[in-house]
Amino acid sequence: MVDAADHGNLELAKNELFALLDKPTVAVIPVLVLGNKRDLPAALDDKQLIDKMYVISACFSANFLCFLVVY
Repeated sequence: MVDAADHGNLELAKNELFALLDKPTVAVIPVLVLGNKRDLPAALDDKQLIDKMYVISACFSANFLCFLVVY
C-alpha cells in the first residue's frame, strides 16, 4: 500500500517494491500496489502514482502481468 499523498516517501516505497520484485519467491505470487489516501487534495492521481512508482517498467522488467483498477 502506497500513501498517494506522502510525496516524501514515494522513492522509499518504489525502492521497497523493486526489492520485493527481485525476490525469486515473489515471481509466483500476485502483487498489488494500492494507492491509499487518494481523496486528499495533495494525493497523486492514478497516472502520477504509476509514473512515480515505475509500476509499468517493474512489470515489464520482471515479466509480471499488470492491471490498473480504478475505483
